[in-house]
Parts: sequence; C-alpha cells; structure tokens
Amino acid sequence: MKGIRLGGHILLFIVIAVIILFPLYWLLATSVKPSAEIFAAPPTLFPEQLNWDHYRSVFRDSEIVVYFINSMLITAVTVFIVLIIASLAAYSMTRYTFRGKLTYFTVILFAQVMPLTTLIVPLYILWGKLELLNTYTSIILTYCAILLPMAIWLLTGYFKGIPKDIDEAATIDGCSSFGILVRMILPLAQSGLVAVGLTVCITVWQEIMVAMTFVSSDAMRTLPAGINTFITKSGIQWGPLTASGIVTTLPVLIIFIIFQKALVKGLTAGATKG
Repeated sequence: MKGIRLGGHILLFIVIAVIILFPLYWLLATSVKPSAEIFAAPPTLFPEQLNWDHYRSVFRDSEIVVYFINSMLITAVTVFIVLIIASLAAYSMTRYTFRGKLTYFTVILFAQVMPLTTLIVPLYILWGKLELLNTYTSIILTYCAILLPMAIWLLTGYFKGIPKDIDEAATIDGCSSFGILVRMILPLAQSGLVAVGLTVCITVWQEIMVAMTFVSSDAMRTLPAGINTFITKSGIQWGPLTASGIVTTLPVLIIFIIFQKALVKGLTAGATKG
C-alpha cells in the first residue's frame, strides 16, 4: 500500500513538473529552430537542427545589452532601497509600541493587495509633472512603493521570531537601537532578508507594465520592455522573441536555483513566525 501511494505521489510530481517546465522547454526549442521550422505544420516537438541565428540577430540587431544593463541597475538599486526601508519599518513594528501601530500595519496590508493598474495613471501624471518620465528614478521609486508593503509584512513576521532578550543583552553591552538592528537582528534574520531580496529581484526583473508605461526611450528600456520591440504591426519575430526570452529568463533562473533553499526557508519563516 505504501509503495502504491509513493508511486502515485512520484507520478503526480512528474506530471506537475512537466506542466511547469514544458513552456520553458518550448521557448528554448523555438529559439534554436530555423525560421521555416518554427512555422512548420504540424509543429515539431524537437528541433531538427540547432540554429543559433536568432541569438546572433538579437545581440547584433537589437540593444539587448543596453536593456540588460538597465535591468541590472534598476533591480539592484530597488532591492537595496527596499531592504533598508523594510528592515527599519519591521524593526519598529516588532520592537516598539506607538500610537496608531495597528492602523499602520492595516494600511501596509491594504497596500499589498492593491492592484497595480489602479496606481499606473496617477503615478504617470505625477512623474510627468515632476519631469521624471524616461528616468531611472520614476521606475525605481514606483517599484519601491509597490514592493515595500510585501517586504515589510514578511520581515515583520520574521523579526517577531527573534527573542527580545537579545535586545536587552545588547543594550546592557552599550548598543544603541540602530546598533542592535545592524549587529544583532539583521544577521539573525539573514534567511528572511535573502528571501525578501530574491522576491523583489525576481519581481522587478520580470515586470513590464511599469517599464512600458513610464519609459519610451529605447536607451532606457528594461529587458521585458525591450523584448516587446520584436512584436510590431507587421508581425511577430518569433525567433528573436524566443531567443531574447531565454536571455531574460536565464539570469533569474540561475539565481533562483542557487538560492532556492534560502528563499523557501525565509518565506516560510516570515509567514508563520509570530
């Protein structure tokens, strides 16, 4: 009976894995097919021959390197700002009692579930009046505003699991509140910080609505927005489109594989502690 149950679970996991991974495989397979084979009917499951022309075309005829640098810069700065502000906010939420604390936390939860589409138009008008459209500043500040509620909520749950006795011991040793946060709390919350940082990184890296709305200059586009240039009125360039999709997916996939244990551990702890 146990063997049958185990076999059923393994089969279920295989089916789920195939469903999840097949779109990624199809993206990869299409990117290395010749153009004629891409439009073949019926479609071929495996490429008849490997063709790298689409990748050459992407790097030769598009500004994908510029898009990659833009995405790297915007993602890195956003992660840095979000982690700093979220850490300070979560520390104050878990270590201090102040008037309006419950209201403050309720606002954070409300902001977390607010649809992005409701913010796009007001933010576009705001950045336009401040002359910040087509700048890194408008994109980074928007991402920070969107992702900070999630980051504060997760880190608050994680900080609650750190005993306050550590704060008292550090205070006796002469540490200030900021010193306790930097020297004691943050090292103990390392897995939570990694989880939040990776979540922010992946979200910003793949986001397209903000990047398409606030940026029209080709020199300021991110990778997801840059990929969209292969979709034109005259048609869709499926070969370069799928090749650039692989180039965009690969970095975040590698990061996820490397840090997946820390990500799962941090998210689980942050959601359950306290």
